[in-house]
Amino acid sequence: MAFSQETGGAWSIMEDVLLCECWVQIIHDPISGNEMKFSQMWKKILHEFVERSGSIRTESTLSSRWKLLNKELGKWRDALTKAMNNHASGENLSDEMKFI
Repeated sequence: MAFSQETGGAWSIMEDVLLCECWVQIIHDPISGNEMKFSQMWKKILHEFVERSGSIRTESTLSSRWKLLNKELGKWRDALTKAMNNHASGENLSDEMKFI
């Protein structure tokens, strides 16, 4: 039995990317982004996700997947921050900017 978005099985990379795009679009909506209730937010994300993908995913599956993605993206963000702040001894960001 193959898993696919049609059967609600394994997530593809494209679905992960689309979920992230939909989350950003809804969360950063200048009109309603800050005043939205949590449940309303996921309804809007689901609507955008389904409209763009034709998927049968549910609010619950999107929310669960987002928790996993957000955790992993946080690790990536932290690693990038650490790498960017890893200056040579006695140097700082302004020293590095001189070479760019």
